Amino acid sequence: MKLKQLSVEAVRSFASTGVRGRILYRFIRTILGMVSPRKSVALDNLRLSFPDKDPSWHKSTLKAMYDHFSWMTVEYLALIEDPSKAIEWVVQVDGKDMLDSLVRSGKGCVILASHGGNWELLSAWLCQSGYPLQAAVRDPNDRELAELMEFYRRKIGLATLRKETGGLREMVRLPQRGGFIGLVADQDGGPLGIPVHFLGRPCTMPSGPSSISVLADVPIVPVSIERITPFRHRVIVESPICPPREGSRGERIGELAYLVNDALERMVLRCPGEWLWMHRRWKTVPSTCP
Repeated sequence: MKLKQLSVEAVRSFASTGVRGRILYRFIRTILGMVSPRKSVALDNLRLSFPDKDPSWHKSTLKAMYDHFSWMTVEYLALIEDPSKAIEWVVQVDGKDMLDSLVRSGKGCVILASHGGNWELLSAWLCQSGYPLQAAVRDPNDRELAELMEFYRRKIGLATLRKETGGLREMVRLPQRGGFIGLVADQDGGPLGIPVHFLGRPCTMPSGPSSISVLADVPIVPVSIERITPFRHRVIVESPICPPREGSRGERIGELAYLVNDALERMVLRCPGEWLWMHRRWKTVPSTCP
């Protein structure tokens, strides 16, 4: 067994809902408190996104983020041991009937998620609930880490597709056949991304969700997850966003992208302390932005 797997296995023995889980949480939280990964990036993002908030709010939100990711790690490690726990830990689901209706009709969709809440638990809950989900992922550069992440995704029952290996065509075909393709689309879109304002600041966003929706002619369903307490979560399924019918393909993708951006903003604003403020969301500043 490789080094990273050995390390994870050793820590995983403490992952539980009981006393050992709280001990593991305190251990992880202490390490995060000492290291404070990308603290300056996160604080800058918070200050620029919420300029009207007091500096104490920025700091308390950053603390909440570190608290959340410490519990998220414990939950995820425990979930790997018993993926069926996802059903038990999601204690409230708003809008589940919309997903069930799609399944009954045999119509696929794009599941839109963010790096907010315990998104790994959300994937596990969707899979364990029997929804036909596959996720579009981009592997980290570290090959050993990529293999480890894929191993754990298989454990929770999540199949994956990769754009880099020719999976883009399958990402369109899957929802056409009634499947759910999951995309996390709240990161920087790069120079080829669609120009938007996210939380009031110009940036770009990935075109993936809106492109697949238009090409496959299926709706986008925003789905988010929020922590109530450790090991107790609420899932929120918003109303489907249907692709526009008028205009060129590029115009329809662009119009839909703005609605996707709005949905992602709502996810962040509902629980700002559970979003990944550490990433460089506003890295690419477009020359023009609507």
